[in-house]
Amino acid sequence: MKRWIPVVLVYIALIAWLLFSVFPFSTTLLIALKPKNAFMKFPPDYFSMKLTFENFKIVLSDKNWIKYYTDTIIIATLSAALSVLVGSLAAYSFARYEFRSKEFLMVFILALQMIPAASVIIPIYSMFATMNLLDTFLILILVDSVSSIPLIIWLMRGYFSTIPKELEEAAFIDGCSGMKAFWAVTFPLAAPGIAASAIYAFVRAFNDYIMARTLAGDRVVTYTVGLTMFTNQYEGVDLTLVSAAAFTALIPILIMFAIFHKHFIIGLTGGALKD
Repeated sequence: MKRWIPVVLVYIALIAWLLFSVFPFSTTLLIALKPKNAFMKFPPDYFSMKLTFENFKIVLSDKNWIKYYTDTIIIATLSAALSVLVGSLAAYSFARYEFRSKEFLMVFILALQMIPAASVIIPIYSMFATMNLLDTFLILILVDSVSSIPLIIWLMRGYFSTIPKELEEAAFIDGCSGMKAFWAVTFPLAAPGIAASAIYAFVRAFNDYIMARTLAGDRVVTYTVGLTMFTNQYEGVDLTLVSAAAFTALIPILIMFAIFHKHFIIGLTGGALKD
């Protein structure tokens, strides 16, 4: 009996954490399936079984919302590709070469990740306003990729360190240059770490609001900014429509994690151990 008590407690804690994690998604879905007038009365009708897909039809037929979502996917995809490219090259340099102040630079790069976006948004706005790049895809792609690069460098540095140097040396013997050996040998072997980095960068750019709202928002609108506009578009704040829009935005992210969660976990833990 004493041996079973810790196991039962662990399962109880896991079940409680699962319910805590699923509660926001289930609540959002439940509200999205309610009729529009379910929350216009007091007390709100949370527990009735009157469900409808009308809110999803309204959201998915809105051309503005489709454009917001398409723009967000484009920005997040290009941002993830750029951050993984630059971060991987920098991480490879830190993993393979010795140079002065190497460890200090690694700590400094990690410290950059801790700077709040709100503290740098004014100089960033001024800089890009001078360059006439406000409210463009380019500015959001650059800003989102730069915000992801520090953590990607740390993640990929650990992963590159687990790949034997002898593989690259064999490529050198076959006539490959340093860059060609990296792209042909090392980079493909680091696929799990690259996948984890790409997912992290994509989700970070996909969910960005502060930069997207401040640096764009008129011609280029991401879904996070578009979601706030949704609250003003249909007679004030309509919880059912907002919940339907939010849930439709979450579905691709949930599908992506369901498909690539193994690669994400392997990529995050692959650089933890080093021979």
